Amino acid sequence: MGLLDFLFDKEQAQVRRIQKLKKTLTNMYVQPPERKYAIQTLRDEGTPDAVRALLARFEDNAPNTTVDGDEKTYVYESLVSMSADPDLDVRGIITNYLRGREEKINWPMKVLTDLLDYQEMISLVCELLESCGADYQRNPEKKQELVLRSADLRSEELSEQLLRFLDDLNETIRFLAVEALLKHDFKDLIEAPLRERLREEESLRIVQKIADAFAANPEWKIPEEEREDVEAVLPNEFALHTEGYIYQRHA
Repeated sequence: MGLLDFLFDKEQAQVRRIQKLKKTLTNMYVQPPERKYAIQTLRDEGTPDAVRALLARFEDNAPNTTVDGDEKTYVYESLVSMSADPDLDVRGIITNYLRGREEKINWPMKVLTDLLDYQEMISLVCELLESCGADYQRNPEKKQELVLRSADLRSEELSEQLLRFLDDLNETIRFLAVEALLKHDFKDLIEAPLRERLREEESLRIVQKIADAFAANPEWKIPEEEREDVEAVLPNEFALHTEGYIYQRHA
């Protein structure tokens, strides 16, 4: 057997070993100690395939929620520790993994929160949101998670991305987008889009949230041609002043 044959066989053996460990790790019917051993062994392998195998554990839920949380925490800690290897691009592998996922991204994002700085995380969330439309999705989990995380990442670029989701067909996404935009507080950017959303919105909690924001910013005026529409949707505790600003009625 030549050297190349030996190296090829060794590589194939490693692939088979990682596949076997991944199969154990993602089998929710084996005993927890077996899955824990698989996590430890994959961590020690320290290869890109081992990282991808560990990420697969985030895709399944063990019947016991305590065990499930403990195992996912262990995988999270293992991935963070593996990132210390300068020859192993854990960040890049997880980022590519997220690009192809439509659900269950919370734990991989949690890992990257430890590995990326603030601006890098903003750039990542912006990139991932760009692939999310505001149309109907059977499973909007990824979009919802990203919009939710956006609230803690104040950035004008990210706020511009979030504006698209004011018109999302999913009410929860619209509500989270409003919350995030108000938390970012780029007033010049959000005033007109929020005013438009207020006129068209049917969800009471979203109308309430936007009305609260307008009442807190009396410099935000409703143009005369829009006042009738706005008055029609305002909750009873709010009123529209003749000068065009929204205020809260006294009890």
